[in-house]
Amino acid sequence: MQTSVNYLFLIIVIGLTTVLANPTTRAVCPEDYSPCVCDLTANGLEVTCVVLALADVVNVFFRTQNLFLYSVSLTTSATGLVALPADLLSDKRAQNIHLNCPSATSPKLSLTIDPASFEFTRFNTTRFEIHDCDLAGQTDMRFLSGFVALHTLHLENTLNVEAMANLPSLPALKELAVVNCTGLGNVAFPDLTPTRLERLHLDGNGLNNEAVANIFIALGSSSSVSSLKLLSLANNALTKIPTIASFSQLITYELSYNAVPFMSLSTLIFGPPVNFVGLKNLSLNAIEGDAFQGNFTYAQVNLENNKLTEFREDVFKSMLQQMTIQPPAIGGQVLVTGNPFDCGCPLAWLIRDNQILLPSVKNGVCGGFFRFEDLNPDAYGNC
Repeated sequence: MQTSVNYLFLIIVIGLTTVLANPTTRAVCPEDYSPCVCDLTANGLEVTCVVLALADVVNVFFRTQNLFLYSVSLTTSATGLVALPADLLSDKRAQNIHLNCPSATSPKLSLTIDPASFEFTRFNTTRFEIHDCDLAGQTDMRFLSGFVALHTLHLENTLNVEAMANLPSLPALKELAVVNCTGLGNVAFPDLTPTRLERLHLDGNGLNNEAVANIFIALGSSSSVSSLKLLSLANNALTKIPTIASFSQLITYELSYNAVPFMSLSTLIFGPPVNFVGLKNLSLNAIEGDAFQGNFTYAQVNLENNKLTEFREDVFKSMLQQMTIQPPAIGGQVLVTGNPFDCGCPLAWLIRDNQILLPSVKNGVCGGFFRFEDLNPDAYGNC
């Protein structure tokens, strides 16, 4: 092991069966975790190890007796390459594992993980995260093989995540997040079968239309096609809105902040009652009739800061009628802040004929400062 890779910053939170009532209470630790600092809190046993050699980290786990760990959070302070060895945690089982590289380091720290680094915890770990690292030297994700209880996998601000293409079978996985990473669009998206994924976050990965289409093909042929409830593709490089009709359980969909030119929206078909549709800052200048299909009774539909000039009856009336079934504080809303609407005769359907629907439209403005709710219905008498 090179000298530059031997020093680590390690935070260990170890869960106990007895939980204290006061989260701020500190008690004496049952074991000596020196040279680490140990606190016994409502969360369990918290052990903080700062700037230790890898050998010292391994020794802490080897000589302590508590078998089941609540979480392990490891942040390196080295430069260059950090290679996690086999059996890093000795025989300990960690419910949550967080691997972090220094966020301010440039270039990012290169991290490799031995396939057996977490051998003994594969039946117990439910959450695994990697932040701010470079995985160029990591050719696969074998260190997650056999993680039968893992329900959340999260990679963020990490370079060269091509190893995701070789993700092993994770039957319990419910949430996958690859956020602000590079390399995901360079490889085939993994077949997650038999996983029944419920939440997929792919924000900020620079994905283009082709990459997203390929991801949708992979998901559409997997066991997750009938289980996915949340899909976020915010802040990518899309120039059109991908079709989502194949995901029969989808209730939350977000494309906000994508770097796209002027575009129109054709059709979004949802299955169960919709929770949230995020179409903010997309430069949308047109929405076709019947674009929103599904149950929007409780939905939050965010269309803020686009370039819409029309608030069309064939687009919004059915949706708003569903929303107004419930009281305003409970039913859904359409947020349209920052759109340059023309409030001429095409808006008569709402202002003159369907005033009851207005409470479900938030921040509609025309002429720069005339709010929808302040417009006079009588002014549309000749429309």
